[in-house]
Amino acid sequence: MINTDYNNIAPRLGIAYSPSSQWSFRTGFGIFFSQESKNSIFDNSRGLGGRASVLPTTLYTQPQYNYNNFLNASQLPINVTAGLVWGTTPNLATAYTMTYLFNIQRTVGKSSTLEVGYNGSESRKLQMLTNQNAPIPGNGPPITRFPYPEYSGIQFSSGDGVGNYNNLTAKFTQRFGANLTTLSAYTWAKALDDQSAIRGAGNEFAPENSHCRSCEYGPSTFNVPHRFTTSVLYNLPFGKGKSFLNHGGVLDRVVGGWELIAIGTISSGQPLDTTAWDSAGTNFNPSSNRLNCTGLDPILPNPTRDAYLNIAAFANPLVGTYGNCGRNNVIGPRRANFDFSVLKDFHITERQALQFRMEMFNAPNHVQLGAPNGSWGNSSPAPAAPAASFGWIIMQPRCVRFSSHSSTTSDLTR
Repeated sequence: MINTDYNNIAPRLGIAYSPSSQWSFRTGFGIFFSQESKNSIFDNSRGLGGRASVLPTTLYTQPQYNYNNFLNASQLPINVTAGLVWGTTPNLATAYTMTYLFNIQRTVGKSSTLEVGYNGSESRKLQMLTNQNAPIPGNGPPITRFPYPEYSGIQFSSGDGVGNYNNLTAKFTQRFGANLTTLSAYTWAKALDDQSAIRGAGNEFAPENSHCRSCEYGPSTFNVPHRFTTSVLYNLPFGKGKSFLNHGGVLDRVVGGWELIAIGTISSGQPLDTTAWDSAGTNFNPSSNRLNCTGLDPILPNPTRDAYLNIAAFANPLVGTYGNCGRNNVIGPRRANFDFSVLKDFHITERQALQFRMEMFNAPNHVQLGAPNGSWGNSSPAPAAPAASFGWIIMQPRCVRFSSHSSTTSDLTR
């Protein structure tokens, strides 16, 4: 159903150079291929014959038929008009990413290491969806503006999406004896693409304007410009082979083998689209367009979870037009999170052990702000004022998880 891609060559090159025991320089380049989900290619039930059931919609008013009445002789003659159909380019190549890096590592003293580096990637032939029957913007029934009026939407899978990622990183690692290790790292990054996932959630399902692919190029849905992470791993110095209470038997089973792990992360928020109704009259999924941006700061000076977005920074587009806001034009609130874990190994025999693990995500249970609601409202005609929930934020609670894991000596070694 698609032609074989014979161009899947993946060379790798890595170079490491150490002028002394304290310095290390590394660089490399590689091409990596990704096999996308084939359900979006070989889905025969959504071929040219149309769907087995009609997709509910108020925008596309095609004849209501399915496979049960499609060839019913009692209903002849039938005006055959295809509904929502699916297509894939036969020359769908394998998506690939070209990755390159350069970093410098320097030991500081006897137990510390500092590393700085750059990492980048260029992704090509990414699989994505477009609506090949998208009408031109306008007012009135969309069927009068279809390029192929005998069809409804034509979801078309192609492999010409692009993306790139670049970052600068710094990492500092310290080891204090055999029991305590700390790590701190900072990443400054940017990810750009024209679609972050095939059949992605929300507005990532298909381009807003299938006739202007370049209009979709912008921050990826997973773009996080800044991220700082620090972690501490501490093996308590109690029990057999440790500095204190160096005994075996029952005492070691009670106080030995305990390990504490703490991880703190501060990061930028993730981007999101601000959307309204289908003002251009062209889309079926997502059935919305982006808002107009007025030029004001989209985030309020003192944002709260009940009022994060600045309403004055947006306006509904006119009938028959697209909004001028770019894709993923708003950055959500920054995230600050602290996780805590307690581990203990119970040695049952010489080769077998049972591990107890308690993990607390968002251990202090402080407020975690998610992405604000960027939907102005999809009623038609669109209201001048947004929905009451525009700019609201849903909080995320603390999560505590207990688990156990049995293993052999070889497992613990790995």
